[in-house]
Amino acid sequence: MDWEITFKGITYECINCSYCCSCESWRIYLNYFDRLKLKDYEYAIESCEGEFKHRLKINERGCILLDKNLCKVHLEKGYEFKPLMCMIFPFSCMVKWDGTPLLIIKHYCKGIKKGDVDKKVVNEAIELIKELYFDRFEKIIENGLEYSSKTEMFEGCKIYWEEREEFGKYIFSSKSFDEMFERCKEVFCDKINLINIGKFDEIKNNLLTYGNKENEEEILRYLLELNRREHFRKLPFYKEVNKLLDIGGYLSRFRNVFEGEGEIDKRLFLKHL
Repeated sequence: MDWEITFKGITYECINCSYCCSCESWRIYLNYFDRLKLKDYEYAIESCEGEFKHRLKINERGCILLDKNLCKVHLEKGYEFKPLMCMIFPFSCMVKWDGTPLLIIKHYCKGIKKGDVDKKVVNEAIELIKELYFDRFEKIIENGLEYSSKTEMFEGCKIYWEEREEFGKYIFSSKSFDEMFERCKEVFCDKINLINIGKFDEIKNNLLTYGNKENEEEILRYLLELNRREHFRKLPFYKEVNKLLDIGGYLSRFRNVFEGEGEIDKRLFLKHL
């Protein structure tokens, strides 16, 4: 099964900050293989309800196996003995409308930066994700795809999912917000009033006011990434465009745009946006 990589131009570099071990609003769940690997660390494991029946314990610092910003398992046993969820971070997966698995990168990892992820790292992340959900992966794909051939463009207008994907790619692959505005006018035509066109001026003004004009390209790249992840595909397409414009307005106020993207990803994955 072919995977689709949702990010381009973004990579990460571990900065040994131990943020991924902080368990800040998330937990490390263990599958059958993890339990076998961690047989010498039973004191750090507890039972839980849900898809996985066991997880690592936490304390006020985060994971109970965190020792001076380093993983005790990694130090004592080696990288290959770490839980799969730990080795996968900052990657994760979602499912596209047609059932294609999507590889995503979580921007709340503090090591996110510009660049391209090594293909070897991408392939390893994919294999680890499949191993984590080894006996449930096909069910996850089945549950994630859309069974209707059409989606809502706006009220009273249905389009095929393939069309929606092409519209999203066309609009959010723009090189500037001026170009994005023109492409929105092309796509929505007489329905352009459904789009909050004042948001374009707000974003451009923010970039100038806060001296963040150099962030325009990265903000647009991130909006395309969010569109490819399909976080908002249950909304009519025009509402998704407006939601992503709101996110663009939020990011246009950040000097460090990656910090802003991290805050958005926290809300998308750990809370609600």
